[in-house]
Amino acid sequence: MSLLLPAAPVHDEEGLARWGSRWGDAAMPVSVTTADGRAPDGDVVIHRLGAVTVSAVVSGAQRVTRVPVRRSGADEPDLVLLLHPHGSATYRRRDADVLAGPSVLLMHDSAQWCSLSYAGPFTAVVLRVPARAVGLSAEQLGSVAGTALPTTAGTAALLASLLPAVTSPAGWAPRVGERLGAALVDLVTLLVLEHSAPDPGTVQNGPRGELVRRVRAYIDGHYRDPSLSPESIARAHHISLRYLHRVFEAEESTVGRLIQRRRLEESARELARPGRRAVTVAAVAQLCGFTNAAHFSRTFRQLHGCSPLEWRSRAFAASGVPDEAGRFLRRPTAGR
Repeated sequence: MSLLLPAAPVHDEEGLARWGSRWGDAAMPVSVTTADGRAPDGDVVIHRLGAVTVSAVVSGAQRVTRVPVRRSGADEPDLVLLLHPHGSATYRRRDADVLAGPSVLLMHDSAQWCSLSYAGPFTAVVLRVPARAVGLSAEQLGSVAGTALPTTAGTAALLASLLPAVTSPAGWAPRVGERLGAALVDLVTLLVLEHSAPDPGTVQNGPRGELVRRVRAYIDGHYRDPSLSPESIARAHHISLRYLHRVFEAEESTVGRLIQRRRLEESARELARPGRRAVTVAAVAQLCGFTNAAHFSRTFRQLHGCSPLEWRSRAFAASGVPDEAGRFLRRPTAGR
């Protein structure tokens, strides 16, 4: 969903806190100070695009400082990227200063302290992405966070040309905004990969491995939902569909096949339960997330080697319970 949140200028002394809050909505919790102690003229426009936020901040001389916040175990850091199409900022992190002008893209970890000092009028474009959505290791993210990347080539150049256009005041339709947000996550992932050392343990033991486990658990909890799909799983985990498929390239099965197999396995268990004898095969298929009975029967036979009705008859025979026709048949072995 794309949401426009314009901010009107504030001038009173208490407005500094309100202006800092607007910066916080765009980037991270900050405090703002000025030479005369009064809030600067300024405006903030915020677009929420799925899991990411893209904002345009237009203002004047000020110092913006990351403030410490009490974080709960559920809180997760964001990657904050700053681009300055007009004006510049002195970015300080760990006692090191970097001058960030129009040809520099800053990448910052929102959990870390920093300050931005503006000597005059500026326009800043801020992209905020949940770190977990990028799906890379903490080591890879840490090696890039806090750096100033040149926008003359590579992925940084793509982002530098795209981000100002994303902040169009016209906003974005919800469906377009979500896809645009997913594309930005992909670009940030590429940016980190481009400027960090590879991590051989990322897929198996790092965030990608954890994402695989989360997706499998999500399928276990939602396979009965007929709308469950790779697309809905990607949205639920705030990642792009392309990235989801890329993560599962190293697995034995695609996401779509995992969903289908989970449904087929559960339908086989449902069909074999004596207490489900009066429930039709079509009803069992629907219970397990299938919307087409013919498709269910065909895929069931491919996996188990017999039709759902034959599976049920043989299951009842194995337990000493006759099927609807009074037959006692041997329960099949999967794949036969």
